[in-house]
Amino acid sequence: MPVLLHIVFFKIRIFFKLSAELSAKNLVKHLGSLIVFGGFAVGAFLFARVLTEYLLVKAHLGLFLLHRFLSMLMFVFFLSVNVGNIIVSYATFYRSRETEFFLTKPVSHTTVFIIKFLDNFFYSSTVLFIVVVAVVLGYGSYFSMPALFYVRAIVLQFIPFMLIAGCLAVTTLMFLMRIAPRFGIWKVIGVLLVFTLGALFLYFRSTNPIQMVDSVMQHYPRVDQYFAGLDPSFARFLPNQWIAESLYWTARGEHGLALQFAIFTTLISAAAFLGMVLTAERLFYGSWLSSLALQRPSRESRSMFEAFSLTRPSSFDPQTSVILRKEFWQFIREPSQWIHFGVIVLLVLTFVGSISSLKFETPLPFYLTASYLTLLLFNVFLVSSVALRFVFPMISVEGQSFWSMLSAPISRAKIYLVKLAIALVPLGGIGVLLAVLSHWSIQHYKELPWFASAVMICSTMTLVSLNLTAGAYFSDFREKNPIKVASSQSATLTFLISILYMTVMVAIFFVPFNMYFFHALKGGEYNPQTLWFALGSFVFISAAISVLAVSLGLRTMKRDF
Repeated sequence: MPVLLHIVFFKIRIFFKLSAELSAKNLVKHLGSLIVFGGFAVGAFLFARVLTEYLLVKAHLGLFLLHRFLSMLMFVFFLSVNVGNIIVSYATFYRSRETEFFLTKPVSHTTVFIIKFLDNFFYSSTVLFIVVVAVVLGYGSYFSMPALFYVRAIVLQFIPFMLIAGCLAVTTLMFLMRIAPRFGIWKVIGVLLVFTLGALFLYFRSTNPIQMVDSVMQHYPRVDQYFAGLDPSFARFLPNQWIAESLYWTARGEHGLALQFAIFTTLISAAAFLGMVLTAERLFYGSWLSSLALQRPSRESRSMFEAFSLTRPSSFDPQTSVILRKEFWQFIREPSQWIHFGVIVLLVLTFVGSISSLKFETPLPFYLTASYLTLLLFNVFLVSSVALRFVFPMISVEGQSFWSMLSAPISRAKIYLVKLAIALVPLGGIGVLLAVLSHWSIQHYKELPWFASAVMICSTMTLVSLNLTAGAYFSDFREKNPIKVASSQSATLTFLISILYMTVMVAIFFVPFNMYFFHALKGGEYNPQTLWFALGSFVFISAAISVLAVSLGLRTMKRDF
């Protein structure tokens, strides 16, 4: 324990010392973080407050359905945090030089594990914690909750909820890394994805939100009653259900019942942490040794990429050719990149298969508008997430040897533009694929596929240029792990700016789409130019941001190394 406290104390000191270092980069990062994080928190607060009021007052949804929908969202959130922690924890535990350093010192493997877990948990959960606090404040302000409610909800519910997800993720990762050399990494990843997607499918098939709404509305206006009989039997064992139950009974004024669920969640999180530590005592060091077998692709797999050999002739000019091939081999030779890329590709394919069968058959224009914009927003969000993970670190992964490229007779602008093109081609293809397949079941709205494709192309250009430029400006050549770079504070700031961009997109399109769907479902006067004018405005804003980002990126490449 003294060793653990000693290391944690000095890690905190180093963090604050590096953060307090005076430089233009740090000033921009901290000031930008304050503005963007603050604006994002205020927006989340207002969104939670307005949405709660709308669902209860105007939509007459009732307390039970409101909190069951919250439970469904928390289930998706739980799985997202779980899978995200598995990916990030791989970099923290198995690709970190600090882990290698500690393992060579007289420090127990369990102490090293706890240090890296705390590092990973607090490092990756800052933004989620800010969002949770803002949403809880917005939710509580509608019900005029006392100050004690916010303490209980955050300390005894949501932090333990996130801790359970993180502990299960790291425990799962240790088992996966222990068996990966025996069964193959792709089989292990496939099993993990099948399990995650199967859990999503079974959960929503069992809960069936549409059937639940119909069942509750049969008792209208007594929709605030407790209809627990509609829940599947396994729901009582899920952490998202415990939070929803606690909030429901709090809204009903039954604070004793609410406190029971909160305390139970806290106790389960403590048990999950203890179980993870006990598992780490037996598996962590062995799983770390197993991870060494995944350092790079085999000799047989490399023969598949002979076309990218640096000695083969190319139709591109010499500078472009050598940069393209360097980028390819730099990506292939980093296991965390291609393993992460494989997970992302499988997730995208699964999502594409899911959205291709969606049905938009509601007779209410507002719900159809909200559903369609949510689908469009999720497509853009997916592209933004991929850009953050792979485009943002593209400059930083050059490492300390970047000086050799900058000192070579190669145009620095070409380095930036080739990296931009390398990112735009696959992400643009993903964006258009999402736009086309997400409209597979709504082909009766003939304008929408073309419209969505234009939105995805503009969004991809904007998000890619934004992430590449921000990654160049906030480059960290000392950090060799791209996943760690993509989880840094500056990467989080860039992601929040992307969220603001998507918020502007929704604000531009909401009214025109509502008018469009109202005309399609109810008839009446409608000017088709309204929707295309909104698209033109969005294209102009996207082009302006892209041009500004590329210009700043080219200037950033002129800095001294």
